[in-house]
Amino acid sequence: MPIEKVTVSRNDLIYEFVPDVTQTPDGKLICIYRESDGHSVQHWSRLVTRTSVDGGHTWSDRTVIVESFPNEEGVVLKWNCPRIRYLSDGRLVALCDVMPVPPNENTDLTNSKVVMWFSEDAGESWSEAVETPIFGIVPDKLLELPSGTWLVATHVRMKDGQYMREGQSTEIVHRSEDQGKTWEGPYIVAHDMRYFLCEGSILALPDGELVCYLRENSRKGLSAFKAFSKDEGRTWDGIYPTPMDGCHRPVSGMLPDGQVLVTYRYQQGGTSGTRTINEPASWRGKTPGFWARNTFAYIETVESAKARDLKEMGGVVLPIDHDHSPRSDSGYTGWVVQHDGRIFCVNYIVDDAPMAQIRGYWFSQSDF
Repeated sequence: MPIEKVTVSRNDLIYEFVPDVTQTPDGKLICIYRESDGHSVQHWSRLVTRTSVDGGHTWSDRTVIVESFPNEEGVVLKWNCPRIRYLSDGRLVALCDVMPVPPNENTDLTNSKVVMWFSEDAGESWSEAVETPIFGIVPDKLLELPSGTWLVATHVRMKDGQYMREGQSTEIVHRSEDQGKTWEGPYIVAHDMRYFLCEGSILALPDGELVCYLRENSRKGLSAFKAFSKDEGRTWDGIYPTPMDGCHRPVSGMLPDGQVLVTYRYQQGGTSGTRTINEPASWRGKTPGFWARNTFAYIETVESAKARDLKEMGGVVLPIDHDHSPRSDSGYTGWVVQHDGRIFCVNYIVDDAPMAQIRGYWFSQSDF
């Protein structure tokens, strides 16, 4: 059966970017994403949510959580990659990394902090911003463990144990045992001078072990890697390769039948061509590239997820969407399992739009 698609949001004057989605017990969907002037923020940025009460077929008007414009010195706060989670106490938590532009991302990334907001009415309204000591960029969804511990993973640049401008990426995690009132860390999830490890997605497996799937960002088409923790994120074992080659920004979760699903951008190795994805004006006269054209989903068993030896791993890859634009940009996803068993996934993609749009997809395990 073909994958069913829906437009969650499209505004041809706005770059709609990096969505995530969560679901309340009654089936209401809440999608969060960033609006800005381009993939790399230059002049303004904003976080918004939309909701759906019919399973994703129609979406509400936008609710603005926060927005930023240049101050007197010309510095604008870049709201980067928002995430959203339904908590066991019935609240929603939204979080996002934010940094000043300039200096943009040409730093060790410790100048980027994670901010949170909470909603007690299923996303109809949001609290004031709650600042945290968590630093780094591209945060994972907040992970709530059965013990009540909260984990938030991010990445920075580090070499020889010190944060610095040059050096490979390091995935880190902060922990809270009092629902975000205080945080401890960071704890190093993965750091290897051979690789650019970033954009981790931590999943709690049924036996309590944690697995963190990691993007490898050398643009060599290498596989995603993974690391493991048996003490709720304090110490980590790894890294180990996975079968997901070219995997960018993995988003992992458990399916009702006990299998593991990971959605991700597929980026092959080699040149990506000209990556001109800030504003339509900057595209004129540029050579089309091969950047970020495909979005995939991957299913594996828990045994495969827990395996350290690549020979003991295996799964099935499902193509979700292809970006046909000569200035393609897509593949940051979020997903939930709906009450009918289907998976609903959100993604940003350019495709037939002049700027990036937010698109939704329904697919089932039988599609694999």
